[in-house]
Amino acid sequence: MFGGTILKKVFLSILGGDGINPFSIMGALLPPDASGKYIIESEGIRLAFVRKGGALANLWINDTNCRELDVVLGFDNSSLYETYPGPHTLNGAIGRYAGVISNGEFELNGQNHYPSKNHRDGKSTLHGGNKGWGQMTLYPAAKTKNSITFVVFDRGNNGFPGRAAASLTHTLTPYEWRIAYGVTPLVAAFPISLSQQVFWNLGGFLSPSSSSDPAEESSTRLRDHSLHLPFSGMRLDADEHGIPTGDIKGNPPNSTFDYWSRPRAPSEPLDDTFLVNRRQPWDMHAAPVATLANNHSGIKLDLYTNQEALHTVTWEQPEGALKRKRSQGEGDIPSHAAISLQMQDWTDAISHPEWQREAETIWGADRLYTMYTSYKFSVRRDVGSCG
Repeated sequence: MFGGTILKKVFLSILGGDGINPFSIMGALLPPDASGKYIIESEGIRLAFVRKGGALANLWINDTNCRELDVVLGFDNSSLYETYPGPHTLNGAIGRYAGVISNGEFELNGQNHYPSKNHRDGKSTLHGGNKGWGQMTLYPAAKTKNSITFVVFDRGNNGFPGRAAASLTHTLTPYEWRIAYGVTPLVAAFPISLSQQVFWNLGGFLSPSSSSDPAEESSTRLRDHSLHLPFSGMRLDADEHGIPTGDIKGNPPNSTFDYWSRPRAPSEPLDDTFLVNRRQPWDMHAAPVATLANNHSGIKLDLYTNQEALHTVTWEQPEGALKRKRSQGEGDIPSHAAISLQMQDWTDAISHPEWQREAETIWGADRLYTMYTSYKFSVRRDVGSCG
């Protein structure tokens, strides 16, 4: 009788019944560790996640001197993710729709839809709105030493049509972090574009001369990094609010937006959607779409993805908005100290049918949406550096 009652509640929930999250029981079966985090690891790399938004809280890797660095923004205390004031959880999953939806509305199959407006003073939708996946509690359905899978059930109560059942899997192999997201659309077709936000500083937010002294503030910023986007000779033009105008701009050699012809330090600020211009079809593993490297730590990451755009944004919050984690030294995270490379489809494509992106952005029950990404890390080893 008891088991039958539970199954009935789960079934009604999936159909949109009484509001129960059908995956919430997973939270009891796979609780986090004492710090409120889930840690996975492989050779050369360890990651920690929290439930809120399935956010990446830590990524540890040894630098060229064999000193372990935590190279992402985040909090030591997992409870702080619950109260983070942003439009989605820091370093969390992004969905149902990565980027913006201009005017906070879209038309699909003859019906207008109005996802919640949480951007541009309430005039547009960002990263799925007020109840996007980055604001949801994601429950782990499976965990091993080197992988974790979060599950999501989105019943469409945020203004999107249809319902979505999704699995978000993170797997580690030596010096590599693989992401595989799969979504089964239910009831009705809807726009979807997923991503994972990660704000990187491959120097661990530390000055090169000390593991704990942030006095050399300039060195904790991105000036000691190089960014290369070899397939991004074009970008989406946007207005002063970051809303695409519909135009596509070229990035001429040696211009402000030229990251394709050569690696260089990220500009201040950066908040743009770069297109990934590869011949179709392509092998996503053939070449990285982005490379980020830090000269002092010797750490380099190569980003591989099957997505066709990168929204590249630097951390521009004022001093005091975020504290360093204990392993990252004392004090605040300075502005322009981190960068996020958000793999996704063309932002706001739902509002621009002239881009002809419907096959990549509208998904129904006849197709399974998938997003694959791989971060491959390497570390420069100088002779005697670890002796």
